[in-house]
Amino acid sequence: MNDGTKIKEIEICSGALHDVPNILNKVGINSKVLIVCDKNTYEAAGLTLKNVLEDKKYDVLLCNLNRTGNLVPDERAVGEVLIHLNDGIEALIAVGSGTINDVVKFVSSRAKIPYGIVATAPSMDGYASSVSPLIVNGFKRTYDATYPIFIVGDTKVLKDAPYDMIASGFGDIIGKFTSLADWYVSNIITGEDYSEEIADDVKKSLYKCVDVSKSLKNKDESAVSKLMDALILSGISMLKFGNSRPASGAEHHLSHFIEMKELSNGEIHHSHGAKVGIMTKIAVKLYNTVFSFDRDDIIEMMKERKSESKDEFECRINRNFGKLSSEIFDDIGYYYLDEAERRMRQDRILDNWDTMKEWVSENVPTVEYVDELLNDAGAPNDVAYLELKYDDLKDILLNAKEVRKRYTILRLAEDINIEKIFDMAIKN
Repeated sequence: MNDGTKIKEIEICSGALHDVPNILNKVGINSKVLIVCDKNTYEAAGLTLKNVLEDKKYDVLLCNLNRTGNLVPDERAVGEVLIHLNDGIEALIAVGSGTINDVVKFVSSRAKIPYGIVATAPSMDGYASSVSPLIVNGFKRTYDATYPIFIVGDTKVLKDAPYDMIASGFGDIIGKFTSLADWYVSNIITGEDYSEEIADDVKKSLYKCVDVSKSLKNKDESAVSKLMDALILSGISMLKFGNSRPASGAEHHLSHFIEMKELSNGEIHHSHGAKVGIMTKIAVKLYNTVFSFDRDDIIEMMKERKSESKDEFECRINRNFGKLSSEIFDDIGYYYLDEAERRMRQDRILDNWDTMKEWVSENVPTVEYVDELLNDAGAPNDVAYLELKYDDLKDILLNAKEVRKRYTILRLAEDINIEKIFDMAIKN
């Protein structure tokens, strides 16, 4: 797989784990490395990798991030890796999937030591990206980090990952239906930079994933390999663009908000990709609802919309984000309360309504189709899986848009008539 980026080596195949010494040699790493793993990934691939490298005379240090519960990409994990750094380490090798990759790439970027990833599950699309989602002070933020110098995925290891992790990767990619729509809509309404070439790459990753939806449940090695290819291609798209915009929209913001709520209660209960897949259904429902209307309907809804005052906004943020409220105010402030800016966006919405409506009809699927794909892949497809009731959704929809400043279907609904749209989407 030729990525066309600064990632020097990508190898996804059966037996790839045993080729790591050759890959290290190709990228100029010849002596001392630090393997970062947890108890599960050590058993899945870390021990074998350690032995393979030591057989080739590498000096191998080990950082095992053991936890009694789930490993979280937080200050403690970052600090633990930093403590294990010492003189002479030429490279860090992350052995794992999302959390370990995010922690190691962040440390790599700050310590100026290159890193590579040996994937143990096709569970998310951040392997190739240069950003690192971390939880700091209980708030999930995306930090600039670095890209790996190599990505290795041994399909014999990947197919034996717990199935919920494979399903998680599928859910993460299915989210591209709405992340791409959000990016397109934002380009039209806010003038945000947009790349057709990169959008096409993300679509390729999406349809690679769709093609294997019925084969994954059997842990078919070829299907798992194609899913992993799709995840890497999505990550490369983010790397090319310079941030996560092409592959992360409202479906991710909804997922992040739920994760923050889970963290405030002590622990994340459900995988990122599971949330993204389910929230993609919600975001698709919003698209289907909003763009079922004609331009004249939108004009009437805009006339009826109620503006949120500064006091109401502050009260809502404090009530829903608690101690994390200061993070919201620092990141977004009162940007979306500016009614002059809103009127300009509303004008662009109306001027481009028919064009956007046509694009959405061609590119955003029905809720039923997304539901079918998730079901075919054995991925969670209902909010009940997340221990949520549909009555909880309105609060989630109203507040998740504050997680990021980006313009998405959530912000579009806000510019039109958020209460009315959310009520219709939830009730239908």
